[in-house]
Formats: sequence, C-alpha cells, structure tokens
Amino acid sequence: MTETDIKGTASGETGTEKAGGARKIRGIRFSESEWEQVKSAAAAHQMSASEFVRERILALTRTPSVAPSLAPLIERMFRYTWFLATEKRDAMIREGRKAEVEALVAEARALHESLRSGADG
Repeated sequence: MTETDIKGTASGETGTEKAGGARKIRGIRFSESEWEQVKSAAAAHQMSASEFVRERILALTRTPSVAPSLAPLIERMFRYTWFLATEKRDAMIREGRKAEVEALVAEARALHESLRSGADG
C-alpha cells in the first residue's frame, strides 16, 4: 500500500463516510510486480490504486455466478460436438484418410497440453 492508502485514524477508520459506514483499513498483500500492475490499471482508469482494487472486488461480489445455469448447455454442446467429430472421423477413415485423422488428433492433443500447461503455470 502507498502512504496515502494507509493514512487513517488510530482506530483504523479513514474518517470518510461512504455507503455502508466509515471505511476501515484492511490488509492485503501484493508482490511488487502485482502492485505495479494494479497501479498501472488504476491509472488507466483514472483511479487511485486503492479505489481501483475496492471497486473491482466489490463488482465481483455483485456479479451473480452464471456457471451453474450454463453447465447443462455446455454439456449438451460438448456431446453434440463429440458426436459430429466422431462421425467425421469415421467418415474420413472410411475414405482412406486415416493419416490425416491421426495428424489432426496429434495437433489437438498438443494444443490441449499447451493450454493445460499455460493454465497451470
């Protein structure tokens, strides 16, 4: 936090009345590189870093989760895609294009692995 982020009264209140009452200082840790990213993003939005963090976090708490409502649709789309891909694969093999199918499968597996390693890293 910057010096302006941590100024407040001895009780930890900033003395600024906002919706929901007086604000109090809450501790949160950032690495130097993370804090630089926050400051840069805040500046791009013409906000202080603390205001930017507060607004972004509160926006996340107000946004309803849509994943449960989309899960059945995603599953249905996956099944349709799997069915169509399986049908196309079988047709290509019947047409004597097995090498092409194997190359596509290898490419898809490589892409999948790179996406997984990128998400894990």
